Amino acid sequence: SYKALCESYARNGKGVQVHCHEVGLQDPSATAQDAFKDLNVDENEKETNPKSYNDWINSVQTKRNNDWEFNVQFKQPEDTESPPDFNKFTLFHKGVENYAMNHTTLASENLQNVARMTEEQHMFSPCMVGTLESQFLKMMCQIKGAKKCLDIGTFTGMSAIAMAEGMPAEGQVITLELDQKIADVAQAGFDASSVGQKIKVVVGTAVEEMKKLADVAETFDIIFIDAEKEGYIAYYDLAMGGLLKDDGIMMVDNSLCALLYDKNDIRSQRLHEFNQHVKNDKRVEQVVLTMREGVTIVRKVTGRHGLTGCPIF
Repeated sequence: SYKALCESYARNGKGVQVHCHEVGLQDPSATAQDAFKDLNVDENEKETNPKSYNDWINSVQTKRNNDWEFNVQFKQPEDTESPPDFNKFTLFHKGVENYAMNHTTLASENLQNVARMTEEQHMFSPCMVGTLESQFLKMMCQIKGAKKCLDIGTFTGMSAIAMAEGMPAEGQVITLELDQKIADVAQAGFDASSVGQKIKVVVGTAVEEMKKLADVAETFDIIFIDAEKEGYIAYYDLAMGGLLKDDGIMMVDNSLCALLYDKNDIRSQRLHEFNQHVKNDKRVEQVVLTMREGVTIVRKVTGRHGLTGCPIF
């Protein structure tokens, strides 16, 4: 009768599934061993909830990864004339980004205000970096301890505000915007924010304004590129020419739009050329993240073993 009572409880008497290791306990599904063998366990549950992690790998994950492709390369791939065919406009299945956003820190009031202004002014809202990427930029600034950032491509100011939020009170973001009307909208957002005093808007072509910054020996802990895609190589070369500090970080948005843009869109080709330009630059190491439409992180490598004298963070 006691056994029958137990079987009436959750999971046929096996109890509630919890992450016991998080509270300092051993995993009962592994330590109980034969204690559960006579209980009436649903066959489907046995298949998806095996006793141990290794059992789960062998019985569940092995099947799910039948089509898995080896994910380590042993030599640098050859350049290609154009990006491969990719007949989708997003990197993710529906629901993935929303799930990630639901579990990412909520955008600040500063950023929410910019999002509302962008929509009210009938700007092209998909150009905003959004919750995921703004939080990523903020945390990169915090982790790096950045005090000076260059934001190439202001739009309505979300990326600049995100970086400013991740910097100390004396930090500064210089943000470059080509269009005066868009810059005015961004400035209104900065003025209404709690970090506007850290942000300086410069209106003009990115290449010319970057050259002016280089002429006065400005250097930056973080450079974020998110402007006209045809100019990415020029922006990158100017950043590497002295604007990026030796231990600085460059982040480049939309790098995987080489796949996502239409095949006959020149921006797809220019982004592909940019990606190969960075891949072939022996002065740097880089990683292409599959966040939103691709974010490439770049850092310089110098000295013994290809490492800078200072840690990246």
